[in-house]
Amino acid sequence: MILFDTILQNPSKIFMYKKFFIGYNYKKVEVVKIQKVGCYIMKFRGKRAISIILIFIVIIFLAGCLYYIKFYNRPSKIPQYTKTNVNSVMSKDSIGPSGKLIFETLYKGNGDLTREEQKIGASLYGKSKEDIAKIYSGWSIKEFRNDRIVLYREKNGFPPDYYIISSSDGYVSLFKSDGNGGRSLVEKTDISVSNLNPNDKERILNNIVVKDIDEAYSILANLSS
Repeated sequence: MILFDTILQNPSKIFMYKKFFIGYNYKKVEVVKIQKVGCYIMKFRGKRAISIILIFIVIIFLAGCLYYIKFYNRPSKIPQYTKTNVNSVMSKDSIGPSGKLIFETLYKGNGDLTREEQKIGASLYGKSKEDIAKIYSGWSIKEFRNDRIVLYREKNGFPPDYYIISSSDGYVSLFKSDGNGGRSLVEKTDISVSNLNPNDKERILNNIVVKDIDEAYSILANLSS
């Protein structure tokens, strides 16, 4: 009211107050503009802050995924003890735990073939054909399977513990084979080879081979009669 009374009393001052009002309105507009810009900046900063937070969350999530993949998917250094079927581990080219090992020996003295069979020991489990050939170097591998191995060899003489009726110093004698081509004297009789009939003489000179000692003595008794 004071301002309007002053203008009415002194109209020349209206131009001065006009400038004042114009400046006041201009400043008011500027303030409004600044406030709008401030709001825009605040909104911009708010959106930017939200974007930064979202990016940060995504980075943390990806880092967690990478850590999980790297840590939990790597091979464990702790040995895993599981029950396995031994037969499934053994291949067809190696020996299983329930197999048989067979030794065949052909004795050239009488053509007999002896067979000795035994269970495969634990020391041979998983061995290959080449391993067996090295272990049993004096034998040839006749057959090789996961559950069966046959080893073969030939030897001079007669099988072990066989009895041989032959001649010694012109007399009928009884020998025992050692299985390695040798023989030991069991008994020397007083039966002269020269007194035998041609058939028995030929048999003695070619060796009579038997497995049982009772059978051997039975033959000797027949020769002396």
